[in-house]
Amino acid sequence: MKIIFNAVLIFLFSSCTNFFIRQECEKINWYQLGYDTALRGERVSNNEQLSRCRKAEAEISESQLDVGFKAGMSRYCQPETAFQTGKQGDTLNSDFCDSNMLSLLKHKHMVGNQAYCADGLNAGLSGKKYKNVCAEAFEKKFMPEYKKGRKKYLTNLLSYAESNLRQNKFEISRLSSEKTILDRRVGYLPVVKDGEPDRYFSERNSLKSELNTLGSRLSELEFKNTALEKSVTEYQTELASLD
Repeated sequence: MKIIFNAVLIFLFSSCTNFFIRQECEKINWYQLGYDTALRGERVSNNEQLSRCRKAEAEISESQLDVGFKAGMSRYCQPETAFQTGKQGDTLNSDFCDSNMLSLLKHKHMVGNQAYCADGLNAGLSGKKYKNVCAEAFEKKFMPEYKKGRKKYLTNLLSYAESNLRQNKFEISRLSSEKTILDRRVGYLPVVKDGEPDRYFSERNSLKSELNTLGSRLSELEFKNTALEKSVTEYQTELASLD
């Protein structure tokens, strides 16, 4: 019996999670997602956000996704973009571009990469993780400054996430107390036998409506709470690894 009960809980939690993921997916500009993915030199098949939406069976505009991706690929294979890709500490995905452009693109990327590797502090402050793109001669000077900037960046993120988590927990506690009061009010209403008129019908329905709204809000906050706790743990773990 316990196994069945646990299975039901897992199913309900999964359904609730998928509901909120689908809500997030509805806000996505699929053209922009495809464009931005290509501009990072990535394939949409590797996009985590898209993967979550597909698993949650959300509606996806595949046509807009494809059009955006192709537009992003066209922009990606430009000399200035290759330079910026290198300057941002990213590798160049030469599979995206025509072979007759590769020599120029690789040169521009190398110049950008040298600029990136010469400024470890700003690389760390940018929020992007280091992808081992600097030559050994640059890396010895780059890494101490990068770690300094990365620590500052993560500390700010951690502080923001912890503040949001405290506010979120406070709101969950407040709404839970409010829900308990409403549950009691419903419980105080007289039980109506079948066939008898319910003098408290309007009040009963109003309370149930409020409870449904509170329940939805609490589920949303719990979902957000889980994500915030995960972020806090990730930031703390990476900060510890940088010491």
